[in-house]
Amino acid sequence: MKPLGKFIAILAITTAALAAYSLSGHNINVAGAEIKRSDMRTFICGDTTPVYATQMYTSEYTPMSGIDSSAQTILLIGDSMLEQFRWRLRDYCAENGHQMQSVIWYSSQSEWYGTTDTLSHFIKKFKPTYVILILGANELFVRDIIEKRTPYVKHIIEQIDTIPFVWVGPPNWKEDTGINEMILANVGSRQYYPSKNLKYKRYADGAHPKPESAAMWCDSVAKYIMDKSRHPILLNPPTKKYTGSPNSTILQPWKK
Repeated sequence: MKPLGKFIAILAITTAALAAYSLSGHNINVAGAEIKRSDMRTFICGDTTPVYATQMYTSEYTPMSGIDSSAQTILLIGDSMLEQFRWRLRDYCAENGHQMQSVIWYSSQSEWYGTTDTLSHFIKKFKPTYVILILGANELFVRDIIEKRTPYVKHIIEQIDTIPFVWVGPPNWKEDTGINEMILANVGSRQYYPSKNLKYKRYADGAHPKPESAAMWCDSVAKYIMDKSRHPILLNPPTKKYTGSPNSTILQPWKK
């Protein structure tokens, strides 16, 4: 074979060997050094690098888990707005096999829960697996609320720690100065239910929802928890009106 023919044959064999190596998916090391592949495999087969679920989502877009159908211990805690709300939630809990404890702290604000161990105390006492917090009605008209109350909201969230929760916003009767915006910014849309957009029949004070409106409010919150919250739990609508107490602890206004 002439020298030119030998050169072409060697070149062809080398090219074929490198092509086979590029397509093989296996690594070859010579004297401790890995031979680098060409991009031929990607060109022919496309990008075959495996993509894992943890690579597909950031923490902000964590895929919503399925509905947890296990029995829960729900702690309903907050201000006086949950007074009528708790009766309808009692029916939901009875219907779906959950236990419920409710704590009403009259006239309470995020400042009260954010500067005391009240929330931590009841979490330790009742050991809830789910927390529903109704709070903010007594702060609708606080000026500069974002600057003044954000630290308290953060401390409330810290006390709840890793327990799944939903913060239910106040049932506004007038436009607020930023309480809804502040809470939403700190807990996110999948842990905050804005109650201000509903229409309520209210008692003579013009603020507290009457029983039928409170029941409607609870229905809306329950649907949100099942359909849109970060931690959905089973809250199918009650098929009847149940009897019995909503297991309530009543706290009088805090005298500083």
